[in-house]
Amino acid sequence: MTDDGRFGFLVSPLKGRGMFRFQLIIDSQLIGDTEPCILGTAMARLGSLTHLEDDRLNLFASDRDIILSALLTEEELHDRTTLSIAESLDDWLIHGYTHKGNTVVVARGDEDGSLTGPTLVAVVASAEYDSIIQAARIYWSSVNSSIIS
Repeated sequence: MTDDGRFGFLVSPLKGRGMFRFQLIIDSQLIGDTEPCILGTAMARLGSLTHLEDDRLNLFASDRDIILSALLTEEELHDRTTLSIAESLDDWLIHGYTHKGNTVVVARGDEDGSLTGPTLVAVVASAEYDSIIQAARIYWSSVNSSIIS
């Protein structure tokens, strides 16, 4: 996780072959449930977020809901940034991308298809994000390989 606790991953092995608890920390809030999941897709997808050049994304500092609206309604942005990464995050709508040297992760509760709660945002320098995801991937890979062996 980042030093300030605003962004990170919770990856913890559970009983069952290759099963893990996986949650995200976004805007200093732990999101996702504790149900077991398989993390291959999550680790791959989180390690290769889309790079966007769209200047509208500069508005994040002023209004996070405007950016979420653009990510939801504009097909090019929506399709490239929507993250369906783990069963434990099924009740969350999550977008992630890189922009101007930062990695941005946006989340909002999505119970029963209706967005609820505040829009959570974490903006992390891409170099720091890369080191966090790399550490999570190395941990997941080493635990996963020891379970399979």
